[in-house]
Amino acid sequence: MATLRYLDDNGQCLAYKLSTGQVLIGRAETCQVTVESDMISREHARVELTPDGRFRAVDLGSRNKTFVNGEQITETILTAGDILRVGDRIFEFVDETNVSEVLDMRFLTPEKGEPPGAEWAKIKQPISLTIAQLERIAQVGADKPLTGRAEDVASTALGRVILDLNAERGFIALRGDKKTDLRPISHRGLAQTPGGSLTPVSEAFVIAPLLQQVAGCYPQTARQMDKKLGYAVTGVVAPLTDRGEIIGVLYVDRPGGKRPFPATSTAYATAAGAQIGSLLGSTLRSLPNTAARESAAWMTTIGRVQTALSETSESSEAYQVADKCFPGRARRGDFIWVDHIDEHRLSILLVDCGGHGMTGLAQAALIRGAVSTAVRIDDDAVMDPATIFNAINTTLANSSARQVVPTIYLAIDSSIGKLSYINAGGVPPLLMLKAGRLLTMDQTSLVLGVDADYSYEATRVDLPDAFRLIAYTDGLIDAASAAGEALGSDRLHDALLVSDSFGSAEEVLARITKLWATHLSGAIPDDDASALVVARGWVAS
Repeated sequence: MATLRYLDDNGQCLAYKLSTGQVLIGRAETCQVTVESDMISREHARVELTPDGRFRAVDLGSRNKTFVNGEQITETILTAGDILRVGDRIFEFVDETNVSEVLDMRFLTPEKGEPPGAEWAKIKQPISLTIAQLERIAQVGADKPLTGRAEDVASTALGRVILDLNAERGFIALRGDKKTDLRPISHRGLAQTPGGSLTPVSEAFVIAPLLQQVAGCYPQTARQMDKKLGYAVTGVVAPLTDRGEIIGVLYVDRPGGKRPFPATSTAYATAAGAQIGSLLGSTLRSLPNTAARESAAWMTTIGRVQTALSETSESSEAYQVADKCFPGRARRGDFIWVDHIDEHRLSILLVDCGGHGMTGLAQAALIRGAVSTAVRIDDDAVMDPATIFNAINTTLANSSARQVVPTIYLAIDSSIGKLSYINAGGVPPLLMLKAGRLLTMDQTSLVLGVDADYSYEATRVDLPDAFRLIAYTDGLIDAASAAGEALGSDRLHDALLVSDSFGSAEEVLARITKLWATHLSGAIPDDDASALVVARGWVAS
């Protein structure tokens, strides 16, 4: 469920749930989100659901404009973690259906040096905070249990800090093996869109807490603000501390704007860094012990149910089929179901309900039963599954127990040389036409159960006599190495584009498995991952 988080006039954190239609933000009482501020127009901005199931922010010709991640916009598609500034108010776009990718830290600029006008404070110096600030800091990360993942704790805490400081971007990173290594575990507004730009950050400023044990803010006055410096015009950095040790960095900034952070921001960030560091330290210590111990029996039960609901994928004379599930440490729930309907037709269903427990498994079984029954009793449903997807969507949308379960359906009919598919929130499948030629089937539909009125449509593509179809869940490319680096789609594509990649289904799957094992080097990711390869066509040796 997507929401807008913001602070009201009393400093209370509120969340407005986004569903269908549009949400108006402004001073007018007719707006769904009403804000009292002279900097905000009567109808300032709108957040609306697009036909493809994403949310778009639109400026309504306001006097003081609308910004997303510090960049002025007329309209733009929002992604999870985006920071929306309307006049002088900050809103955080939270979307549980989309998990932000691992942050690429190359936007740090080592050649720029330390920002001029920076004000530093040793972390051991006394700090002065108001009662209101202390209350806000007490709420940072308070709604996350200590047995939650470090990434979840950091994500919630960072969102609250950005709202409290009226910032526009930021990240939380843990300290690496080397003195200046940083491993980001949460970020807001720093994902670089394809072809877009990303205002850089001074690396010297960011790593100062690690090297000098200081917190800092730049610049000290509005007169010192200079947009020509080449990086964000104003920022705040503070160390994450746990039991007297610096374990990471908290950083927030404003890429543009006309006002610097006030001097009190350094004190707030220092105290928040201690709060967040303590929460992360407790989480990192307890996860291998308390969380693992308490969840071991439950994970075993989930795994048994997953195994019971799974089916062995078999090959036929027409199609070679190979699949594999890589189990996760904390989340289980991937399913791949393959039906050989007749000698020409094959249907595939991928469902990812990991993280939703028994409710997610039950929903996966419901989807499986409905789709399997439909394709068996209705020949038209095999290549045109829109009707059954619409029916499932309506049922789930009207259920109070619905979960976010990405689902992909694919069907192949070799008699007509066609592939038909619906991707309801999953990772786009890949189609290998020959060695070195890989197509991404990037049609994406809304996740099932979000909007009861959403209408699904199947996409069809022509198939050659020989091809390799590769489908997988997001756990495959999201799996992180011990250094916190995700495998990523680029590495997967590169492994499948080599000259000898057009092998049998088992050979292609073995290539993916080797890539997985090499990248992880023994690390065990939280989420499980599944991959499926369907091959057709004889390959000369």
